[in-house]
Amino acid sequence: MIPNLYQGKRLIHTWDYLGPDGSLLGHVARFEDSSGKTVVPFFRPAQGGFDIGGPTESRPLYGGDLLAASPGRAVFILEGEKCASAMQSLGFVAVASQGGAMAAGKTDWEPLRGRQVFILPDNDEPGENYARDVARLLGRLNPAPTVQVVRLPDLPPAGDVVDWIGRDFPDWDGYSPAPTANDMKEALEAVIRTSVKPVPDDWSDEAKESAWETPAGIEAAPTPSWPDSVFPGDVQNYVTALSESTETPPELAGMVALAVLATVCQGRYRVRIKPDYFEPLQLWPACVLEPGNRKSEIFTKATSPLSKWETWQKEQLASKIAEAESEHATITERIKHLRAEAKKAKGEEFDKLKREIRDTEQTLPEIPTYPQLWAADVTPEHLGTIMAENEQRMAILSDEGGIFDTIAGRYSGGVPNLDLFLQGHAGSPVRVNRGSRPPVSMNHPCLTVGLTPQPDVIRSLSNNPGFRGRGLLARFLFTVPRSLIGERTGDTPFLPVRLSERWERIVTAILAKATANDDDGNKVAHVLKLSPGAWGAWRKQEKVVELMLADGGLLADIRDWGGKLMGATARIAAVLHCARFAEVDPTPLEIGIEDMEAALRLAKCLTSHALIVFDMMGAEPALDDARRVLKWIQREQMPEFTFRNCHYAHKTRFKRAEDLEPAMNVLEERGYIRRRMEKVSHRPSKIYEVNPLAFTEKRRIEHN
Repeated sequence: MIPNLYQGKRLIHTWDYLGPDGSLLGHVARFEDSSGKTVVPFFRPAQGGFDIGGPTESRPLYGGDLLAASPGRAVFILEGEKCASAMQSLGFVAVASQGGAMAAGKTDWEPLRGRQVFILPDNDEPGENYARDVARLLGRLNPAPTVQVVRLPDLPPAGDVVDWIGRDFPDWDGYSPAPTANDMKEALEAVIRTSVKPVPDDWSDEAKESAWETPAGIEAAPTPSWPDSVFPGDVQNYVTALSESTETPPELAGMVALAVLATVCQGRYRVRIKPDYFEPLQLWPACVLEPGNRKSEIFTKATSPLSKWETWQKEQLASKIAEAESEHATITERIKHLRAEAKKAKGEEFDKLKREIRDTEQTLPEIPTYPQLWAADVTPEHLGTIMAENEQRMAILSDEGGIFDTIAGRYSGGVPNLDLFLQGHAGSPVRVNRGSRPPVSMNHPCLTVGLTPQPDVIRSLSNNPGFRGRGLLARFLFTVPRSLIGERTGDTPFLPVRLSERWERIVTAILAKATANDDDGNKVAHVLKLSPGAWGAWRKQEKVVELMLADGGLLADIRDWGGKLMGATARIAAVLHCARFAEVDPTPLEIGIEDMEAALRLAKCLTSHALIVFDMMGAEPALDDARRVLKWIQREQMPEFTFRNCHYAHKTRFKRAEDLEPAMNVLEERGYIRRRMEKVSHRPSKIYEVNPLAFTEKRRIEHN
């Protein structure tokens, strides 16, 4: 509800924003007192109306309902709602943008495509700047409208159309409908006809671009599109529905699903690429996303089959464990009693008790442990223990990146402990002797890691050179999708129960598969083989990747990652194969060309993401901050802005104004912005003009 008072100022007038269908979108209210005016938007839906807050999407035009109702008529653009309303009351199709002279770039001008448009600027510098900004924005529409400028004659300084109309009507308040006496509409139409001028040449994007040099790019590589139909049919249907129902990037659901599938496949299967070259099926997917992207919801739903399986196993083993614990406790007490007797015995009696203690100890039952498939976090020291207790397999699945701190030595005095993680990814033997703790010995350790860390976590990884130098980061399959925050509607369908149930059956079916046994009776993974077509496709791409790794090649700067790409591709193809044939025995069936081609498409996408991530890790803080500010400039479509407004928009990232300076310096040095000093309300303010080529570059990157 709109109050009668706001910060001590009295409500003067309210303007309603209506959509093309006449629906109420929000209000703009003007409050005044002796100190001046305050214009407040009310667009945030609330019970019974709207609360203070601007529109969350591109701002609608004031007068949008008139545009829709008058498709063939000329449109007049005014700087504010007061002026637009006055012209509307005289029968003109007039519109205004919400937010004042500096906010033209935040408005959705699409409804003006192909229209005949007249811009009526206020008689001051902000009015001219606003008219120029609007003209440039309209010139980017397709089809572009026909735009002309009308400068009304005899306006006072800072005057507008309300002042022009009010010259002959001193009692008119400017808010009520404009007076129609003296043929006011006809008089205004006549002065428009005599005052209309073409848009100045220097207002166009082309003219402004010619005065700027091409900026030295700071953008990272463009985010690639997630490939279609990566997973077999039922899994793909689930992943797509999960992404759509949560309004999250498809990369998020896809990477978490890939981690879950690797969790259940690792240790059960491995893929033979050549007669002497095998790859295990553990994978390390990592989807890098800022907070608020519903990562926890995705993790909870995708890992639900794992949690249910663990719960079911606990229920099945509970009575056996209780029985074993009871028997163990009884025999332990018996041994304790015998030791007490032996303490007092001598000679033959002592020898007899020793033999009895030894024989009794051999009857102690082994207490089963509850099986565990995954953990969200675990110390490297304890990881070996739980892997040994779970057939040498474990997964670390977390919607955050805290495991990096753990690996870096959070619990070991800052001493990194990478060995078990590296060995778990490669499947190489582990031998750990830790003094007072029992030794850990594993011949085929399997460790899958699935994470969704925040971008700041990834940036901080460069502070630990051991992570890159020892190959930890090269094992991750990164994606950095575009966040959908700010674009979600809340109107998406629910995740169908049948798809969730089908996903659960597939995951559980793979878990039910037993491992193979070697000649000595030891558990080993089944071997999956490539079909001739799959092998040929893999081998062809291996040659391409090898060229990329050469000096000057695409992957030359991330050879550590690129050198593992084709092995990861084979692993992915094998995981997809296991998912496709989850409910039959996949071992006798060769990995087909369909799954290999899907893995190759995904590998191509992951390569582009890897370039982005490793650039992110190596970027200087000022460069990274500059990229963030540039995205804000491009999103808001601002031809110019003040330092104060920029700092306010990023105040959660830059606590102090001086913290923003390095980023602004980078943008100036690279030719994206240039500074000019100007007095604003008697206070010096740094104003930055924006290189229009910055918007051209954004469109080029999005197109690619």
